[in-house]
Amino acid sequence: MKNSRTVTRLILLSIWVALFWAAAAIVWGLSVSSQMIVFDGLYSLISVLLSTLSLLAFRVIRKGQSKRFPFGRDALEPLTIIVKAIAIGSLCVYALIVAVMDLLAGGRDIDTGWAVAYAAAATTGCGIVAFYLHRKQRAVRSDLLRAETTQWLMDTVLSAGVLAGFILAVILERLGHEAAANYIDPAMVALVCLLFLVMPARLLGQGLREVLQMAPPADIEGRLRNCIDAIEQRYGFDDSYLRSTKIGGQLVLEVDFVVGEETSARSVESLDTIRQDITDDLGDLGYDLWLSASFTGDRRWAE
Repeated sequence: MKNSRTVTRLILLSIWVALFWAAAAIVWGLSVSSQMIVFDGLYSLISVLLSTLSLLAFRVIRKGQSKRFPFGRDALEPLTIIVKAIAIGSLCVYALIVAVMDLLAGGRDIDTGWAVAYAAAATTGCGIVAFYLHRKQRAVRSDLLRAETTQWLMDTVLSAGVLAGFILAVILERLGHEAAANYIDPAMVALVCLLFLVMPARLLGQGLREVLQMAPPADIEGRLRNCIDAIEQRYGFDDSYLRSTKIGGQLVLEVDFVVGEETSARSVESLDTIRQDITDDLGDLGYDLWLSASFTGDRRWAE
C-alpha cells in the first residue's frame, strides 16, 4: 500500500511539472519562432496526457482480481506503455517531417538569445525531475514509474542538445553566418527525432513482450531457474519444467515437478512447504508472484 501511494504521488508530480513545461515551452517557442522549443513543449504536453493515463491505469490495476478479471488487471501496465510508445513515436515522426520541410525551405530565423535562455532552464529543470524520479523508482519497482522516468530523461537529453545547438547558432550569427544559423533549429529537430525514435521502439518492444506473455528478462528468468533447480535437488525430484512471464508488476510462474523414487516430498503438507519455499526465495524480486506448482509422476503431464 505504501508503494502504491508513492507511485501515485510521483506520477502526480510528473504530471504537474510536465504541464508547466509544456505551457512555458509552447508560449516561449512561438514567441521566438523556434520549432525546436515548440516541439519540446508538445512533447511535454503529450507527457502530461500519458502521465494521466498512467495514473488512471495504476489505480485500476490496484483494484486487483475480480470475476471479470480472474487473473488481475496487470496487463493494463504493458498496454499503457504501448500507448505511450506509439504516441511519442508518432510525435517524433511528425516533427521530423516538418523539420525536413523547413530544411528544404532554407531553414528558420529565430531569436537565439531567448532560445538559449529557455534551453538552459529546461535542461536544469528536467534534469532535476529525472534524477529525483530515477532515485524513487528504484525503490518501488514500478514499470509505469520507470516509463515516467524515461520520458523525463529523454526530455533532459533533448533540452541539453537544444542548448548546445542554440549556442552554436549564436556563435554562427556573431561570425556573420546568419544563413547557416537558420538551419540549426530544424536540423536539431530532425536529429533529436531520429535519436528519440529509439526509445519508443524499446518501450513498444517491452510492452508487446509482456502482452504476448513472452519470457521475462534474462536476469529474472535466470533467478527463477536457479530457484527451481535448488528445490529440485533439495527434495530429490527427477526433473522440473519451468514456464514464466512478467506482466506489469506481476510475475507469473508455472512449474511442474516430476516425482521420482528418490523424491522425499510425498504429503500434501510437504508439497505446500515447497510452494512456500519458492515464494520466500523470490520475495525480494519485488513482484506480485502468481505461482502455480504441480507435481506428477508421469513426465508427459509436465512437458
